[in-house]
Amino acid sequence: MSAIPKAPVESLISATIGFLKRHSPFDTMERKALQFLAARLSLGYHPQDSTILSPDHGEPHVFFIIQRGTVRLGQTDASQMAHGPVVAMGPGECFSIGALMEKRPVTVPYTAAEDTFCYQLSAADFRELLHLSSRFLEFSTGYLTSLLRESRRLRSIHFSSSIAEQQTTNRPLRSLIKRAPVSCGPETSIGEALRLIHEKQVGSIVIVSPQGAPLGIFTRHDVVDRVVLKQCDLAQSMRTIMTPYPHTLGSDASVHDATLLMARHAIRHVLVVDENRLLGVVTERDLFVLQQVSMRQINETIANAATVDEWRQAAGFIRRLAENLLGQGVAAEQLTQIIATLNDALTRRIIELEKTRHALAGIDWCWLAFGSEGRHEQTISSDQDNGLIFTDYQNRTDEEARALLLPFAQSVNGVLDSCGFPLCKGNIMAGNPRWCLSLPEWQEQFGDWVRNPEPEALMNAAIFFDIRPLYGNDRLAEALRETLRTLTRNNQRFLRQMAQEALQARPPLGILRDFVTAEDGELDLKKSGARLFVDAARVFSLAAGISATSTAQRLREAGARLNVNEDELDAMVDAFFFIQLLRLRGQINMDEGRAPESHNRINPDKLNEIDRRILKECLRQASRLQTRLALDYRL
Repeated sequence: MSAIPKAPVESLISATIGFLKRHSPFDTMERKALQFLAARLSLGYHPQDSTILSPDHGEPHVFFIIQRGTVRLGQTDASQMAHGPVVAMGPGECFSIGALMEKRPVTVPYTAAEDTFCYQLSAADFRELLHLSSRFLEFSTGYLTSLLRESRRLRSIHFSSSIAEQQTTNRPLRSLIKRAPVSCGPETSIGEALRLIHEKQVGSIVIVSPQGAPLGIFTRHDVVDRVVLKQCDLAQSMRTIMTPYPHTLGSDASVHDATLLMARHAIRHVLVVDENRLLGVVTERDLFVLQQVSMRQINETIANAATVDEWRQAAGFIRRLAENLLGQGVAAEQLTQIIATLNDALTRRIIELEKTRHALAGIDWCWLAFGSEGRHEQTISSDQDNGLIFTDYQNRTDEEARALLLPFAQSVNGVLDSCGFPLCKGNIMAGNPRWCLSLPEWQEQFGDWVRNPEPEALMNAAIFFDIRPLYGNDRLAEALRETLRTLTRNNQRFLRQMAQEALQARPPLGILRDFVTAEDGELDLKKSGARLFVDAARVFSLAAGISATSTAQRLREAGARLNVNEDELDAMVDAFFFIQLLRLRGQINMDEGRAPESHNRINPDKLNEIDRRILKECLRQASRLQTRLALDYRL
């Protein structure tokens, strides 16, 4: 038999490499590994409706890469499809990774939805490729994590080629310390400390114990108020004018941790310590040197705001900060936490000033956040979901106390609307008498929803059971949350109906197309994306008696109690936050003229290939979460 000519073989390998380099992870694979892969692939044909791989085949001996056509992933029997959607895979996607690595059968069948061609790699060569390519190994052990990292990298490049990896929010604080901190003892004179500040050209001096533990801090901004205006004797000790109990973080804490600390306490400096010994000082300038708007600017605007225009300006700053952080590739979980923290600060400032304009003496109350605000998951375009809970100490009736609280609540709702937090279309706001209730009235309302879970009650539960105190007496809110835990824990009838309601919306995954979209080609990422995770996590948390309200924390805590694999949990949380990230990106880039209800809609065909594949995998994670919920409640 004559040998195959060398030129055609090389041409075939070159064509295969050309195909592979159009798809992740092969587009970034090492050259040697890519040559190895392309030289060992064979091309197989699978006619429409034929089974390519199924659990009945046992441990697979082949790794598949779809070259042309569509592969259905899921049950083919109509009676089984009700348990979850059948999803599709297209060119460039691969399968049997998990089964090959764990040496087990696949968990669902893979069927050709149309005439399909797949590249095939033997199991032995697959394992050799894992050794040859660290990129392929990373992809195979953390598919979604790998894609998310690549997506963040592409966003950073798009935002600015000058933004380097060293500026990510995961960076440890110790890496930001460039110089030894300027410090002094508590008995050092004010004059000597000021001389040190001037000589070292620093913005602050830290007062430390003989063992190096931070006792206080004094900044240049304190000089006027505490020294000049008070005509302070410069011979006095620093103990008399320092700010005691300064905010500190460990050296392994991240830039993200420092960002949140500054946002929550409106401070400019964080002291970095190691075993309670001062290592250095990280300033706001260190963290946000590249940003067009700083945390200090936002916090100062919020703290000093007293008019609607000033509050509106602060809201605009928050939006700009979110845009900058988004462009720098900040992870979605961190980004949403920062947005929520600053939105909370703005809302509290508005409440703080508005309460002084109303006669509320003798009423103990708490402003409640519901829905996405209650879950700490607000996006740029989130509307208001809030309420008031109160008790009166002057023997007024609930109606009399409510009459005093409602004008205050309505004024807060109006200001928030002016700042870009739209009024709730369903009127779920503290200014509505239905949601300005005493503690017993709220407890009675929650009890009625649980005991009589009609469709409206279940819809209300999906909003009001995500409850968080925002301002006022937290104990009132905690009493209501404890009532909720008591009502729902072990209440299988109510939980089953909540689960049934959560399964009404399904992931918009197609069989012949990647996504099932509306006529205009768009998906609603709130109703058909984020909601799938939110609703399932709520049911799991209520069943487990978990007090957390955020979707991610609910999944993590409930998953641990339900013995869900940690990697599976991480993938679900990552999937949820990527959908949140797409929502934020869409809202920031939204045309001014588009209606608010369209702010969560995107056209998946306009996503880059990486983000499109991530979205598809995220919706598969939602499908897996719903399948677990359906099995738990036999739905």
